[in-house]
Amino acid sequence: MTIYAPSLRALPQNAMLVMATLPVIDWNDCLLRDLQAGPKVPPSCYAAIVMIDPFACWEDLGDLLEDARMTGVTNFPPASMIERTPAGVPLDRGQELELRRMEWFASRGFKVLFVAADEAKMTAAEQRLGSQLDGSVYLRPEALALPIGSDIGLVSLGSHGSSSVPKFSLEQAAKAKQPLRRA
Repeated sequence: MTIYAPSLRALPQNAMLVMATLPVIDWNDCLLRDLQAGPKVPPSCYAAIVMIDPFACWEDLGDLLEDARMTGVTNFPPASMIERTPAGVPLDRGQELELRRMEWFASRGFKVLFVAADEAKMTAAEQRLGSQLDGSVYLRPEALALPIGSDIGLVSLGSHGSSSVPKFSLEQAAKAKQPLRRA
């Protein structure tokens, strides 16, 4: 499984991953431009999309993802990391919009990989997305300090509790088995 995040190329090499949560680049536009170039994507590849983007051309993006034969989509960076009150508390309306957008992608036949910083959000996504949910990625706070580059990967955490949905976390590549691609 690979997360396809060409937007990371627009950020400085070795900057911390937290940079991906800041409004310093147009994340979805970077993805759109990359998809228009016709990239070769590996099997089980999920496009990293800011699902709360009010300016994205969702139909165009969906068409390009289909043309690229992308397996699915993921909400990376997640709304809970982007939308916050002045006191730094995540806003729930962002997750609702994310889930609706992910349901839309699922209705087009894409699988979904849901990224969240807590178990409650992952459980809500599992209940809402059902069989279209291929897995969840637990974004630990310390993962945001990982340097951007080829050294970030996905580590399987297995399934937790009564859930049959596979869970992953972002780790240094030495521990990781599956890449978060800048390509």
